[in-house]
Amino acid sequence: MKITGLTINCMEYKQAFWMSSASANQVYNNRFCILVRIMTDAGIVGVGEADYPGGPPSSVMSVLEKELGPALIGKDPLNVQAIWDDMYYMHIQHSRVGIHMHAISGIDIALWDIVGKAAGLPCYKLWGGHHNVIPAYSSGGMYYGLPGENPDGMMGMEDEMALTQRMGFKGYKMKVGKPTLTLQQDIARVRYARESLGNDVDIMVDANCTWDILRAYDYLPYLEELNVKFLEEPFQLNSPQSYRKLASQTRISLAGSENESSIYGFQELMDAGVYFVQPNVCRVGGPTNMRRIMTLIDLNERMFAPHSWSSIICMTANMHLMATTRRHYMLEYDINPSAFREDLVVEPYPFKDGSYTIPDKPGFGLEPNMKTVEAHTVYSATVK
Repeated sequence: MKITGLTINCMEYKQAFWMSSASANQVYNNRFCILVRIMTDAGIVGVGEADYPGGPPSSVMSVLEKELGPALIGKDPLNVQAIWDDMYYMHIQHSRVGIHMHAISGIDIALWDIVGKAAGLPCYKLWGGHHNVIPAYSSGGMYYGLPGENPDGMMGMEDEMALTQRMGFKGYKMKVGKPTLTLQQDIARVRYARESLGNDVDIMVDANCTWDILRAYDYLPYLEELNVKFLEEPFQLNSPQSYRKLASQTRISLAGSENESSIYGFQELMDAGVYFVQPNVCRVGGPTNMRRIMTLIDLNERMFAPHSWSSIICMTANMHLMATTRRHYMLEYDINPSAFREDLVVEPYPFKDGSYTIPDKPGFGLEPNMKTVEAHTVYSATVK
């Protein structure tokens, strides 16, 4: 079998609302998704997704179209490890983190999809399956609205509580730390979530790398009182000393980091006290490198909790990886309306009572809904 071509679609979804994270400067109403499809002379098509590291998606598109894509033509897609090594080591000057690693991820996911389809096995069984039911938590709690429209941060909270309960999620994650809110206003949001969802639902909070150690100290007594499951990314990645100090002074577990794309960076985070480890399969080099990171997580006796804030393709690849290990946390399920979740594929996985069930379809078992792809594509490229 040989690779005959590569098609890349950069898609944009315009939300009907504005939202922001804990950062004061990131207010947006659009989402992007980079769909990668690899064609073969056997008629098998592999489907993958590449994320983009905070900058314009065109940066990752350029690497796929002009650098990595052309080098794939004529190669055997079943030689996934050899292709991964070529993409990484032959471009080592800029391939270790960031844009290049995100692009590698999209190709690697698509290659494993081909391998599974060629073998007639779902990827999780190809890797040595453990189980096929994956519980999920609802991930929302953004600061909704344009500046000045949501002064206390409570906009949308009531609807999210109802949705979390209706779909049977056993966990809910929300943002904290918006500098335009007072500490008491922000904590009131967390308290509202706890009182609405009860004590049997995990509550997690995410500060989006915006705090320093003194800011963390302000929040800790309240978060501990409300029995928060984990505190995600309180500090920047270049502040391991702050993670280490905070981990030694609180019973709340620390989590991170979706922004890390190097296996060495994840080891540093674990050394600094991070317990819930959050690699994103669309950012760390695809399943090939994710499985190495998962082994590292296991050896360090930490919890695998993958980041899934993009499309159903990312969520699905993460599910298959989670299904190969006995120890993992719940799947992240972005509860904001999005065309890139169920609408992006012809047949989504069964979802009931807060859990996905992985069907026994070869590869990742996803067929893109081309009507959705075409409706949202803002740029596409074909490599032959």
